[in-house]
Amino acid sequence: MADVKPQVRKKTLETILTDRGFVDAEKLAQAQKMAKEGQLPLQQVIINQGWAKKTDMLLALSQEWGVKAIDLSEIEVDQDVVKIVPEAAARRQHVLPFAKEENVMYVAMTDPRDFFVVEDIRLRTGFDVQAYLALPGDIEDVLNKVYGQAMLSKITASIKTDDQVQVIQETKEESRVDITDIEVDTPEVEKMVNAVLLGALELKASDIHIEPFEAKIITRYRIDGVLQEAPFQPPLAYRNALISKLKIMTQSMDITERRRPQDGRIRLNAGNRPIELRVNILPTVFGESCCMRILDRSSIRVELHQLGFLPDTLERIMASVGKPNGIILVTGPTGSGKSTTLYAVLNAVNTPDTKILTAENPVEYNLEGVVQVNVNQEIGFDFSAALRAFLRQDPDIIMVGEIRDKETATIAMEAAMTGHLVFSTLHTNDAPTAIGRLADMGVLPFLIASTLEGVLAQRLVRRVCKECKEPAPMTDDVAKVLTEAGLDPGQAKLVRGKGCPVCNNTGYKGRAGIHEFLYMDDMLRSLILKEVATGPVKELAIKNGMRSLYNDGLIKAAQGVTTIDEILRAAKVD
Repeated sequence: MADVKPQVRKKTLETILTDRGFVDAEKLAQAQKMAKEGQLPLQQVIINQGWAKKTDMLLALSQEWGVKAIDLSEIEVDQDVVKIVPEAAARRQHVLPFAKEENVMYVAMTDPRDFFVVEDIRLRTGFDVQAYLALPGDIEDVLNKVYGQAMLSKITASIKTDDQVQVIQETKEESRVDITDIEVDTPEVEKMVNAVLLGALELKASDIHIEPFEAKIITRYRIDGVLQEAPFQPPLAYRNALISKLKIMTQSMDITERRRPQDGRIRLNAGNRPIELRVNILPTVFGESCCMRILDRSSIRVELHQLGFLPDTLERIMASVGKPNGIILVTGPTGSGKSTTLYAVLNAVNTPDTKILTAENPVEYNLEGVVQVNVNQEIGFDFSAALRAFLRQDPDIIMVGEIRDKETATIAMEAAMTGHLVFSTLHTNDAPTAIGRLADMGVLPFLIASTLEGVLAQRLVRRVCKECKEPAPMTDDVAKVLTEAGLDPGQAKLVRGKGCPVCNNTGYKGRAGIHEFLYMDDMLRSLILKEVATGPVKELAIKNGMRSLYNDGLIKAAQGVTTIDEILRAAKVD
């Protein structure tokens, strides 16, 4: 009787990821949850979280699945070949044709073992298909690049006819063109809106600004905290149509109202990423100005240890967050990452046995297991009213979007005194100033001293681009600055970016946080009962171990994360 070989059970993706040591059971569960919420492939979530390197993931999956792998970011993709498979089908099936020869087409796929997808491409195109493994994010990036560029060139070609150029020239000389004649639903307007949005997503912008002036419209993107002009600038003749189209997309704005500010939201999918745009329309002397904040839901699911805190700062923050009651404040200007930090804190304390309530204006991201409430000033439902209602909901933890008046501050601190842990934000330039700001609002010093557990001030600085960074010279002035901050210039690893296509020749790519955490201890509480002035509070806090924003930034510059110039731009010199 012939020997029967036992069947080898094929490993699931989850088994491969754990066997290869990319994640443990706890991280796997987190990744599965993120993949489901963000509609992302599991392996892409793990790379996005920094739990695995892209090259290691490709190698592991290609070995386990017995397929060839390709890193799309390392090759020049033939755009004509990409377009052989229609864009909709390529995005739906996560495939990317990247080369061909004679009757064979080479296709990058998320899962090259999927026979049905391979067969569909073969029947659709008539080519024999050679499948390669690629990462979902790389496929999506190339598709966005190819079709985004194609759309821009088509729009530019379609609107720069002789007639259109004449219209623009006449408008510059004198306003003789009735720009309201352009219909909102024309293909050109729709393509322009798509080009503006796709360009922002491709460049990983955080905000889109569409600003009308007398002779032109300027479209700008905020990238890594700095405004840059967008590659595509719509003609002035499309000014009203462009804004009206965006109003229609919000499904809540009045397109006939052009005299008052309006707010709304646009929800869309960029591939598999759910994106939300928070839209504000403001009437100006030359028309309506539009600002759109891009909210990427997949980017908010971060852990505190991923936000760039130095070890001792993170240890103090975790000690404050772990307390059963008290109030913790996050301060900084608009766009300094306060919301991201607060959501990371909520992720850290969000457990099934904890009831969390948040009052926000507006709710930017939805968190599973957290009861979130939009405040509405127009009907009198402000932060203080929300807080009063919260206290009747038996919460353990409360987050208030912002403390901006005495009533809200007092209720928040009274909630902290009655056994609740409260998180909120405050607009001050540094952590010690928050105490004086609360006192200026009229909050009694004994309330501040007895309830405040910590104040975190933060800024965002640009990271040096990893692709083009090089050692930076140690000048005498820089050595003096580092020495005065208590750092050893000889141990510093200063870098700078030369500029490359990856960072759009800026030398910077991505952002990092610099932080200042004021940890309340008995000495500070005693001082606040006598003195709430910023100077004495800051002096004692530094004596007790608080590191200023400036010094925190210098440490990160010395570690090669950013540059001295960025720290000087973002933080006040001590």
